[in-house]
Amino acid sequence: MRIRHALAVLAPFMIAGPAFAQDHPSAYVGSWEVETGSAIGKCSVELKGTAFAGKLSARSIMCLGPLGFLNGWTPSRDGVTLLDLSGREIGSFGPSRGNLVGRLSDGSIVTMRPTSGQRFGGRRNDDRRRSDRDGNDRADCYMREDTGRCADPSDIPPPRERRLVRSIGPLNVRSQEDMSSPVVTQTEAGECFTVHGCRDTKWGPRCEVRWGKNQTGYTIKYFERNGKNYIGFLNRC
Repeated sequence: MRIRHALAVLAPFMIAGPAFAQDHPSAYVGSWEVETGSAIGKCSVELKGTAFAGKLSARSIMCLGPLGFLNGWTPSRDGVTLLDLSGREIGSFGPSRGNLVGRLSDGSIVTMRPTSGQRFGGRRNDDRRRSDRDGNDRADCYMREDTGRCADPSDIPPPRERRLVRSIGPLNVRSQEDMSSPVVTQTEAGECFTVHGCRDTKWGPRCEVRWGKNQTGYTIKYFERNGKNYIGFLNRC
């Protein structure tokens, strides 16, 4: 009886479609370590296989921001969607190099690393890798323009505090966060420079750069080219 009841509860979340289009919900059940690029202390998420009030249960531990309101989740075509107590979406995540990477409702980029042996994205990602001659899964990641490969998950979140970083290619530094503001200087490929924190703006993440005699400007963490997403700098020198 209990087994039949559990299957009945999970049934609404088992979306019909080709086997390679979506992982079974159980693939994501377990604990996840959260990396937001900010100094918020230890934070983790638990996705559960039990359901309540029409959604699968979830909880966060020591998380701030939108994740502090995590109450449920549901599988999506590309991964998982996290929900608050009212069932509103607070973040959407897709597989990337063994992790789940996505954006929260406040605009911040988050990486979730599996810590309880979850296995997901196998067949879909294997199909994509076989179709890519260099063996690198480009379809679902942030890339490095210098290597043409997926960036390491540790280099994806925008730093929220002062950090020495390294430019992958030339980066414009503008007088304001708005991309239409004048370019005041430019980094060189491979140059290390200090970012004094990044913040989410209506134009996307913008990172403060200081140089010279108290000169301040702003640069980007991400950019898009030919339909692919890239990172502008590594979160290390």
